[in-house]
Amino acid sequence: MAYFITDTCISCGICEQKCPTDTISGAKKEVFQIHPGGCIECGVCAIFCPVSCIQNEKGELVQRVPLKEIPRAVVDPDNCTACEYCVDICPFDCITLEPDPRNPDLHFKVAVVNEKTCVSCRLCEIVCDKDAIWVPNPVTNLAAMLPQQIKYDAVTPQQRPSAAHEEAA
Repeated sequence: MAYFITDTCISCGICEQKCPTDTISGAKKEVFQIHPGGCIECGVCAIFCPVSCIQNEKGELVQRVPLKEIPRAVVDPDNCTACEYCVDICPFDCITLEPDPRNPDLHFKVAVVNEKTCVSCRLCEIVCDKDAIWVPNPVTNLAAMLPQQIKYDAVTPQQRPSAAHEEAA
């Protein structure tokens, strides 16, 4: 069941801006709406809501989390293989591949997260099969992704090579 915005919504639009699946809409002086078909129940909208008017899938109001307390994704450069899955899935373009900070003169790259634009949606964590990126002490849910919500370039999830395949190639 999708998250739900109650009638105490003040129409600020923050939930719409922060939603990683672009599934919230509304207008000034209207209660914003979460479209159930696109909601992945991550909770990002709720932790950013200034009036805590969003209910989770259990019907419980989720409390706002102060901005400075929202954890951001971190990368373990030892596990990162620069596969770009996290870069591709990030809806806020806050992940880039940069030279490895431990050896910037080498050609190795690792994922780097811009903490100012990361909303803690954890989509990067879902697609990383190397456990190289995660949100520490998360306040959002690690949502089960629906196949239609993950976009691969001409490759279906069943066709995506496994880590063992990539290493053997």
